[in-house]
Amino acid sequence: MALSTNRSPQDTLKIAQVRSANVDGTWAIANKAGIAYSHDPVLGVSVVSKSDWGRLAEELSSSEFKMVKIDSVAASYGALQVWSVQTPRFDNARAQRRHSGLGAIWAVYSDEKSSVPDIQDFTEPVDAVYTWVDSSDPDWQTSYSQFKNSVPAAGSHPTSRDIARYTSRDELKYSLRSLEMNMPWIRQIYLVTAGQTPKWLDTSNTKIKVIDHAEIFESPEDCLPTFNSHAIETQISRISGLSEHFIYVNDDIFFGRPMSPNVFFTGSGSVKYSLAKAHYAEASNPRLAVNLAAKLNAELIEAKYGKTTARKFKHVAHPQRRSIHKLINKAFSAEVQETAKHKFRHVNDVSVPSALAHYVAAAEGVGVPADIDYAYVDLGGNHLPMNLYRLVRGRGMQMFCLNEVASVSENEKRGQLAKRVLDDLFPYKSSFEK
Repeated sequence: MALSTNRSPQDTLKIAQVRSANVDGTWAIANKAGIAYSHDPVLGVSVVSKSDWGRLAEELSSSEFKMVKIDSVAASYGALQVWSVQTPRFDNARAQRRHSGLGAIWAVYSDEKSSVPDIQDFTEPVDAVYTWVDSSDPDWQTSYSQFKNSVPAAGSHPTSRDIARYTSRDELKYSLRSLEMNMPWIRQIYLVTAGQTPKWLDTSNTKIKVIDHAEIFESPEDCLPTFNSHAIETQISRISGLSEHFIYVNDDIFFGRPMSPNVFFTGSGSVKYSLAKAHYAEASNPRLAVNLAAKLNAELIEAKYGKTTARKFKHVAHPQRRSIHKLINKAFSAEVQETAKHKFRHVNDVSVPSALAHYVAAAEGVGVPADIDYAYVDLGGNHLPMNLYRLVRGRGMQMFCLNEVASVSENEKRGQLAKRVLDDLFPYKSSFEK
């Protein structure tokens, strides 16, 4: 495929087209040289032996393909090396690494070694669940104002009614781009909304399904409408067709380099959660919603399992098991039902996918802590330009978060700067965009 550079990539190409051009190009080189290889259609990885890779790498180099070595976790525990191979016709040398998810991914195995999955590889289907709201929707704003004024504030978290918490900067669009670039093996994406659909979303793409809150809440007449993410999160396991293993993603989370399911699950299917260094009991502001929920989560864990909890979790994409959510809904039904009924964040909320599910998974023997290469950037914090610069010029984080702890509307330039960074990191449209 010839890749035009006359216009910006956003106008001309999608992620799948760029990746297909790279894959087809490398296969053509391998076929011409008589080099044997195989392909994993789920992971999107081409597989070759060590000795054949040596020959193929020479052929690719002579044809001006650029090869970037990436983490072996992008493919399999059995791989010796993993490479992203890209034609230079659409990207510059400096961008090769940060756009490695667009390349043809080649996994190199020992000679005569079988390319079947390693015993430590996770190979079951994995779905992704996003929650999203369009706060610019007039109908949503009317409903928000109505319930903000009519629902008693007693017990609500002080920041729960700040409309700045719902501000959208098209993060979802870029998060989906990052997912398609770096995790093409995701089977199905579910977008949970308040009856809303992003204007740019291509609803004809069957890989993504928009789910209305009313479809999943057990008692919609008592709980909806809701403006509480904790409430919505208690219900996500009720999505029809959701796989046992799934990843819960906030729209301010982005995936920075190619990853396989092994980043999120063990070979036997246990979840790999990311502990933060901070202890919630030592938080400088114990009244923050995350710390209040952590305290309640700890009380529930101690009551059921006779053990306590201390550490918080990083703000990353959270691997989940649907069966753990069902166990939580049964074991802590009163707390879950109360949280589901809180229309705004409440001091008595539990936080299910981002914390309680990890604690319960650990207690049940199906959850383990794991290190994640991760960056957290507060759009309202100090040194924002430098922190964003590191994202663009670094080797690429497995995950990063662009969060807005407080409203930055007084300095819109910060939001514009973040959008320019996202355009640079994820310049091509996903298949989910019109």
